[in-house]
Amino acid sequence: MIKYAKITDEQTGLCEVGIGTNTEFYQSIGMTEQDVCQSSVNGNWYLSEKCPQKTYEQLLLEEKNKKHEENTRLAKLAVENGHVVFKNAEFETNAQTVGDLTATMLLMQAGEIETYLWLSKDDKAVELSLEDFGTLGGLIAEFKNTIWQEKYITYKTQIEQAQTVDAVNAIVLDYN
Repeated sequence: MIKYAKITDEQTGLCEVGIGTNTEFYQSIGMTEQDVCQSSVNGNWYLSEKCPQKTYEQLLLEEKNKKHEENTRLAKLAVENGHVVFKNAEFETNAQTVGDLTATMLLMQAGEIETYLWLSKDDKAVELSLEDFGTLGGLIAEFKNTIWQEKYITYKTQIEQAQTVDAVNAIVLDYN
């Protein structure tokens, strides 16, 4: 692309480039219109014919790694912000709630408490028995399994099998 530039290293073709449109200013500091390119390796500007660029394989690997990171982040968010419905109330699936449910269940077992009043995510007071806690734990485990063993793995496989950068970028990660 043609931009106002000044070569700072003749051997490598490294340039300083004027990004704006003030041609008078750029000419006053010794810049001339030149065919330059921004390097995908280090982000610096070079004369186009000397510009170091990453290979397509490197770019593909980088895009796959970014998509894998996004997949992991979104799966974790889905678990952290998710919920299951039990007894017409919503129960969170995050680690804090699971820990609280487990501790309450153990307390009930130790203290021979038959029911416990739990405030659900949607602010409903729900009376839960020891059996209910077990059922609820199973629903949460099933929810997490759906996220990690079905959706996450499906997306991971799609990312790994993608053959082009466009194919990687076309993968839509939807955990809703």
